[in-house]
Amino acid sequence: MGGSSAPAARWSRLFVLPAVAILAVSCSVTENGIAEPSDSGSTGISMSPAPERTVSDPLDISPYLSNPCDLVSPGMLSRLGTSPDLAKPSLPEDNAIVAETGPACSWSGESEGSIGLGIDTGNFERGLGGLRGLEVSRDQGRYKLWEELSVSGYPAVYYGVRDARSEGDCDLAIGIADDMTVGVTAHSFYENPQRACGVANEVAADVIQTLKGER
Repeated sequence: MGGSSAPAARWSRLFVLPAVAILAVSCSVTENGIAEPSDSGSTGISMSPAPERTVSDPLDISPYLSNPCDLVSPGMLSRLGTSPDLAKPSLPEDNAIVAETGPACSWSGESEGSIGLGIDTGNFERGLGGLRGLEVSRDQGRYKLWEELSVSGYPAVYYGVRDARSEGDCDLAIGIADDMTVGVTAHSFYENPQRACGVANEVAADVIQTLKGER
């Protein structure tokens, strides 16, 4: 990424993408790209096609709602070429988009790529929390990429409106409870695009360790 401000500026726009993508199940998009509430009923969706997922060992995200950057350990950030000092938190009281999606944080550094996470409280509050909300959106045909996996024993999925993994972008959502997900992004891994999903997976596993108190 180098020392220029351009990658960091690009990331400041990208870090909320996981939550915005989930939010899209109950919103329409205007010509300028801003999500607006759908006028086709209270949610604009049918919940029936979505299978339920059960998380047998749910994790409590509430201690991190005001400090989402603390979900990723300093050791993990160091391995990725960044540090806690470079964290860019975004809280609902500071950002109108984040107020609709949930607390988020992003990191940029001197190494390739950028990482971020979002706590998807917006969909939880709308009754669309957990991976179920994403599955509804998938069943509506919104996602071209849908690849299920498990991260440290928790259900997860690589997903996207298109498959940009060959370009070094990867979005991952982890179900930490039946009604709560954390989204992790790894973007702009241009020189080594195959690294993006591996980095997203590592960060997701690190977040789970934090939530379990295994530090």
